[in-house]
Amino acid sequence: MSKAMIDRLPLPKRQKDALRQAKITQSLLADAIVKREKFTLEEKSNYVDILYARQPQMLGTIIVLHRLGVSEATMEPLIELLFMVTIALENGNIELPPASEDLVELCYERVTSRMTQETDARLSSLEKLKASQDYIEQHPEQWLLAYTFNMVKPMQHSTEEDRVVNLFVTTAFNYVEVFTELLHPDWTQKRAH
Repeated sequence: MSKAMIDRLPLPKRQKDALRQAKITQSLLADAIVKREKFTLEEKSNYVDILYARQPQMLGTIIVLHRLGVSEATMEPLIELLFMVTIALENGNIELPPASEDLVELCYERVTSRMTQETDARLSSLEKLKASQDYIEQHPEQWLLAYTFNMVKPMQHSTEEDRVVNLFVTTAFNYVEVFTELLHPDWTQKRAH
């Protein structure tokens, strides 16, 4: 999406600024989705190997979910999310260092803390909405975040048990958080000020 188009969007200024700084652009994301949808079983297997080589900690979370009893069918969108991001990074010629175990854990703690705040009964609906809106509007990977919100939405009406839904949603947003930290290492510091 061009800067002129972003300027015409009916969004707050800080959200427009965030859209401009996204490294995984709308175009990269769309192209990655199209490519991923055409994958054969062999290509999926090859991308598992690529993920293992580039982001072993991220792929390791899938193994943890499996050990926690999450079915392969439930985990499939998470694997596809990792494929999609990997393809988008390749298409954008963006190389990232592997996420450390500490970074994955730190991001997981932030995601679970934010999810807890957004469901805190002591906060008013307006306060919860404001907290979510602030996070979304300043997020530097708007397209990836929007895709992930849409991906997890069907889980709200899922027949899966609450524990599985929570694991799925937390893992999906953890991926967004980790990739965002790798793409924008100073993002956390900017949010703190």
